[in-house]
Amino acid sequence: MSESRFEGNPKRLILTVDLEQGPHQFDCPDCSTSGCSVHDRRERTWRHLNFWQYETELTAKVPRIKCSECGVRQVAVPWAREGSGFTLMFEAMAMRLISEMPVSAVAELMGEHDTRLWRIINHYVSIAHRQSDWSQVTHIAVDETSRKKGHSYVTNFIDTKTGKLLFLTVGKDANCVRAFAEALREHGGDPANIREVAMDMSPAFQKGVREYLPNAKPVFDRFHVMMMAGEALDAVRKEVIRQEGPLEKGALWALRGNAGRLSVERQSLRERLCRQYGKLGRAMGLREHLQDLWKYASRELAGEHLDAWMSWARRCRMSPFKRLAKTLRKYREGILDYYLNWTTSAAIESVNGRLQLARKRARGYRNPDNFRSIAYWIAGDLEPTTQLPSPLPAHF
Repeated sequence: MSESRFEGNPKRLILTVDLEQGPHQFDCPDCSTSGCSVHDRRERTWRHLNFWQYETELTAKVPRIKCSECGVRQVAVPWAREGSGFTLMFEAMAMRLISEMPVSAVAELMGEHDTRLWRIINHYVSIAHRQSDWSQVTHIAVDETSRKKGHSYVTNFIDTKTGKLLFLTVGKDANCVRAFAEALREHGGDPANIREVAMDMSPAFQKGVREYLPNAKPVFDRFHVMMMAGEALDAVRKEVIRQEGPLEKGALWALRGNAGRLSVERQSLRERLCRQYGKLGRAMGLREHLQDLWKYASRELAGEHLDAWMSWARRCRMSPFKRLAKTLRKYREGILDYYLNWTTSAAIESVNGRLQLARKRARGYRNPDNFRSIAYWIAGDLEPTTQLPSPLPAHF
């Protein structure tokens, strides 16, 4: 340390590091050629951890060497990574705080613009993600979710055996599966090793799986099947309103979801509505009977249940359920393939919950790369490792 001083208003502490007097030679940072002479020196500044209440900066005239192979190159300093603008200790503290707080709150606490903190996050998370080993991935789930309000979607690829988020990409089409297959190879995996894909009935995803994951068997997730049944029930509710007039207050929510998760008041309202309106009662019966599809001990018994349900739905004189029966018949085998490995949406539900946490942590993010980084960190169970500063060389 050659100098320390206070500057500005409010005052900042400036710490200056300089080379010792005398000739110096350095190794080239690119090709490691030794004995390179100093070409010139350029002053550089890095934000350091605060000293008491004072914002602290570290400055140094960093040598640039002239390499016979690479030309003029700047020497690496032991207290900061190249191009960062922060010391390694500052980055380590920022990452520690961001692991517990929203990025915007950390930016305010540390007196930095959040855009600069996002560069730190993206750097260390991308390193941790590149080092992930996917060679054992054979069963995955794919699901789309919105990354912000409006029609702005990302598609998630999840390892159903570990419940970890593997890959996230913008969009919800077949190209998302192609991008995952490419990433799989980069991480030591093989698209040909993927045996099962839990997914919804999106034609785009089905096309992508056929083209890019050739040995994968699609399993249509039961959550999405029941979501379609719920939509059919809601369509019947709207038909009843058009024919009979408005229903009791709270009918919308009383008719949604599983009865076991409703309050006593809503359960009572559901029962009353189903008794009063025969069409609603039949629709509710169809929905609840379909839900029993996943309670059997074997695929064969479940297949008999599904066939009986589709027969009932085709004769029920309710168009929404007749259309649903037609859809389920088309995807019958993929629905029943649940029984091959008892594949559920648990991994998807878990990751979606953690993605909600990622959105809160990424409050104020400005591009998909930032959301992707915080999602990998939280839902991918990554452990980004920050660098620690090396001891100062003898010539400083």
